[in-house]
Amino acid sequence: MLETHGAAIRRLARVYAGADGEEEDLRQEILFQLWRGLPSFRGDSAPGTWLYRVALNIALTWRRRAGRRVATHPMPPEELPTGTAGAPGDPVAILEGFLATLGEVDRSVLLLYMEDLSYQQIADVTGLSASAVGVRVHRIKQAFMRRYVEA
Repeated sequence: MLETHGAAIRRLARVYAGADGEEEDLRQEILFQLWRGLPSFRGDSAPGTWLYRVALNIALTWRRRAGRRVATHPMPPEELPTGTAGAPGDPVAILEGFLATLGEVDRSVLLLYMEDLSYQQIADVTGLSASAVGVRVHRIKQAFMRRYVEA
């Protein structure tokens, strides 16, 4: 499972870790909790769905427990953090900035959508209905277009 989903866990940790270089700590916490929870995995869902659900729950708990915050206001591209990729206007920096403006549920939905999960798989992970996931994805795409493409 880690060979297949390890990169997704790394990306999720990057988004939810917050500041102060805690990405690796969060990734290790996710991996530890997956290892600890593996014996209780009953196979009611696909292994990847279970993994995403556990990882997402750990990431959300991590943020809440320590009072970690990300920016919750829209930022124009020229004010975005540069992230790991470099200059402002860089696609990675734009995406990181946009993710930081989303609420927890929308951020989770977008991250899972970007991992190529189907609406039903996203629904299984988040507890939303598949149609609600579709509506959220559509609205998130519209918000991105308004903020960064049409601006």
